[in-house]
Amino acid sequence: KIPECDVVIHLAGLIGAKNEKEYFEHNYHATVDFIECLKRQNWIPKRFLYTSSLAATGPSPSEIPLTEEMAPEPIEPYGKAKLKSEEYLKNTPFPVTSFRPGIVLGAGDNNSLTLFKMAKTGIGMKVAGINQKVSCIDVEDLVEAIVKMAGDNSTLHKTYFSVNSEIVDMAMLWDALGKSVGKKVFLVPLPKFFLFNVAMASTFFSKIFHFRNQIDHKMYLQMTQKAFICSSEKLQKELNWKPRYNIFETVKRAAEGYRKMGQL
Repeated sequence: KIPECDVVIHLAGLIGAKNEKEYFEHNYHATVDFIECLKRQNWIPKRFLYTSSLAATGPSPSEIPLTEEMAPEPIEPYGKAKLKSEEYLKNTPFPVTSFRPGIVLGAGDNNSLTLFKMAKTGIGMKVAGINQKVSCIDVEDLVEAIVKMAGDNSTLHKTYFSVNSEIVDMAMLWDALGKSVGKKVFLVPLPKFFLFNVAMASTFFSKIFHFRNQIDHKMYLQMTQKAFICSSEKLQKELNWKPRYNIFETVKRAAEGYRKMGQL
């Protein structure tokens, strides 16, 4: 039995899995199971918030920020599983808001911590021939957006991108990371074939030694796109939300948080 509440916020998900089946088990089937459990309660929430991802829409082919009206075209299993969950949730008997964050930066995230530790060495990496553009968001800005969505009294199903207004490229991101740790970061361009082989090797050895694989084929596909960018204009207009932090402020705040936690 689930205690009665006004708003249910689904934040669970798996961004690194052993195979495609595991991506769908954790990011789609688990969502379906949870909703079916909610349906068995003697109450229904006023709104259900689902954490999707920019990956559910896929890359930006023309390097123009995606909007919610554009047709999603995810390219890898994580994004496909998230999109399938979004589509399933449109048929629930209570209002659902699916929100799609870009890269979330903030202290406490071990995936982002890897980037800060790399910057501390003075070495960063990018895909050769691509200065990828991405949409990011400060974790505190995202929390404030979630609060706004939770307070939405509409009875409609909704979908929002939740990102900072600025577009960040890899050079800008590594510059911000370097400044946050007091280092000048030298960017090493890695050829696609090298990254592909690293992803395949990492996936192979993760199955043997049972470690969490952060560099799989999904990550390779994401890293080798020209852009993953979107617009949060709809969220800003409809719910009066506005992100407060730019990329340099966000990264600086995250670095300070990691240092306080003794991780950086």
